Parts: sequence; structure tokens; C-alpha cells
Amino acid sequence: MLQKARGLPWLKGHTFDFMPASQSLKPIIAVNARWLLAGKLEGTGWHTRSILWPLIAQHPEVNWHLFYDRKPHPSMVPKAVTAHVITPPARHPLLWEIWQEWSVPRALKKVKAAIYWSPDGLLPSRKTLTKHGLSSQTMATIHDLNFLHQTDNMPARAASYYRRVIARSAREADALLTVSETSALDLQASYQLQGKAISITGNAPQAAFIPHSPAVKADSRKRFSQGRPYLLFVGAFTPRKNVITLVRAFNRWKDSRPASQLALLLVGQVLHKDKTLKGAIAAGGQDIILHGRAEGSDLNSLYAAAEAFCFPSLMEGFGIPLVEAMAAGCPIISSNSSCMPEITGGAAHLVDPLDLAAWTAAINELMDGQLPVDEMVEKGLIRAQSFQWQQSVDSLWARMEDLLSP
Repeated sequence: MLQKARGLPWLKGHTFDFMPASQSLKPIIAVNARWLLAGKLEGTGWHTRSILWPLIAQHPEVNWHLFYDRKPHPSMVPKAVTAHVITPPARHPLLWEIWQEWSVPRALKKVKAAIYWSPDGLLPSRKTLTKHGLSSQTMATIHDLNFLHQTDNMPARAASYYRRVIARSAREADALLTVSETSALDLQASYQLQGKAISITGNAPQAAFIPHSPAVKADSRKRFSQGRPYLLFVGAFTPRKNVITLVRAFNRWKDSRPASQLALLLVGQVLHKDKTLKGAIAAGGQDIILHGRAEGSDLNSLYAAAEAFCFPSLMEGFGIPLVEAMAAGCPIISSNSSCMPEITGGAAHLVDPLDLAAWTAAINELMDGQLPVDEMVEKGLIRAQSFQWQQSVDSLWARMEDLLSP
């Protein structure tokens, strides 16, 4: 049944599933679920949802507690869990600090959690947990160290918070996880963690993406680009995604081929005000199409009908769109930085992310038939099969079992 939370100021006014006494002997695992935002799932949110739903379904022997920082949409609450809304809503570095160091430890104490998993890598300090008499084991998934290496890609106060808390969480976590071998090596080198085991819980496509027939591709182009062939970018328009280089390269190529019908389709949300990018997009006129967010079958169709998926990102922990594009049979032109060579595994044409001339040349080689597109697609389809969410579910559960063992 549902009961009001009593005597807990940070839970006051919210409800949660009250577990019957028969479940009190189950191991209790709590999860940071504040990235589960309906209609706004980005990398960490997709990772959390894609692993958590099957994990909970496959392990009913666990008493699962999810901690949200705002009232969740019903679609973001899996079945058979206890959902807690813990204030304050963590939308500012100061509020992040309060949430992590004050609200979460009290919630962990209330539910008597044996394990606390934070998919965003941010954990309460061991000092705080000890102060509250907590023996909860902690797990952190740190996706990448963008805030450490790309210091101008995040507001200064937020970057400072991440640098301080992620470093501490990496060292103090009882189990540390990340999404690629590249990120694991970066964690070890950046925080001197050579003696600490790091498990890989990689990403996979949002859905079962598949290639499309020529006829279906033609229909998709009618829907998305007025029937024109197009290059595709998918992702948030943040500085580290380096969309500006792709837009400039496309505009330069179009200047040399004014009769071409090729368009550039940008799929995603603008998360930072960027006058330079806005101006470059405007310079492309009707040749650059802003689509907004896309998910599921629409996203599959966008990939499948593209001439190529272009990913000029400066740094990624994994790069989910790369795997989605490969699974949809879309050739890829990608940056050669961070984990991109690891994830694409020889299936993509790789380019220096900051070399505008090289990106312009890559577009030219693609459109002139100089790239081995059929071979790239075939290799991509094979490579995409290497990434399955169940592998990550199993890897995460193995670490949880280790922590639950006496």
C-alpha cells in the first residue's frame, strides 16, 4: 500500500511503496534515479534505465529502493520498487551538495540499504556515511572525465564540483564501473587507481535498430529532409560534441558544390547558448535542418536513411549514437579521439575532430564514392552486435553479488 512518509522533512508530503514485513529479510539495494527524466533522457539517463529495468526484473530477491530528486513520471518508475522523492531537487551545485551529503545518507539510513549504486558517479563521502553510522557499500558508474579534460565545456562551478566529488567517489567507491576500456584507463591514470578493479558496463542502442530497404529509406527522406539526401548528427549540442566543426565543414563543402541537394540534419537539443554555432547554422540556410529530439523507430529511420552519420565529438565515455548508427546500417564518419576508435572497431572513417579541412575532405570523399561505404556498413553491423545491455546487467550484478557476499 501507499503511505505518507512521516517524520522525515526531506520526504514530507511525498508517498512511497511501504514494503510488507515478509520482504524485510531481502537484501536492500538503493539507486540514484535522479537522471530518469521522461522525455529528457540523455546518456546517463539511458544507461540507468536500460540497465535498471532488466536488473530489477531478473532479481526479485532484492528489495529495490529508487531515490529521485523530483516527482518522477510513472514511465520512469519500474515495477516492484520503492520510489522515494528526496528533496531538494538537485539542479545546482549547492543543491547537489545538499542532496548527496545530507539527503541521500538519511534516506540510506531510513531504508537500511546494503548497497547504494549511483549511475552518475556522484557518491556521499565516506566520512558522511560513517558519521551517520552507515555501513552501506557504495557503487559508482563514472562515464567519462570530460569535466577534467575539457574544462571549458561546463560552467565553472559545476565543473569544480564534479572534479572534487568524482575524484573522491572514484577512490572511495567499494565498486567502480565505467562504460569503456578507454574510460577505465583514463580513470586509472587520472586518479592513480592502478590497483583498483574497474568493471565495464557498456552501453547499447536504445532499441533494436535495423537497416532499412531502399524504399523505406526514400519514405524516411520524404519525412525528414523533403526527400533530399542528408548527413546526420545525433546528440546534445554541447561544446564537447563539437557540432561547430561539422557545420563549418558542411558549409564549406556546399560552397564548392552549390548544385548539390545534400542537407545536414541535426537531431538533438541545444543545451548551451552558442552564438558561434547559431551563426554557422544560420549560414547554412535551408541546407541545414534542425530536427529536435528523436527516439525509437523515428531515430532508427533517421540513421538508416542517412548518407552517413557524422560524429565530431571531442570526448566521449562511450558514444551511444555510434552503436545505434552501426546497428541501423549507416556508414560513420567519426572523430578519432577518446573512445571512438574502440567503439567503432574499424568500421568508421576516423578524422581529427579539430581538423576542418579533414572533415570537409571526408564529406567530399563520401559523396564522390571514394569511401568503402558497403564495407563500412557490413563491418558496422557486425560490430554493433558486440554491444548488448544484458552484458552490462550481468556485469553490474556480479559486482553487487560480490558486495552482498559475507
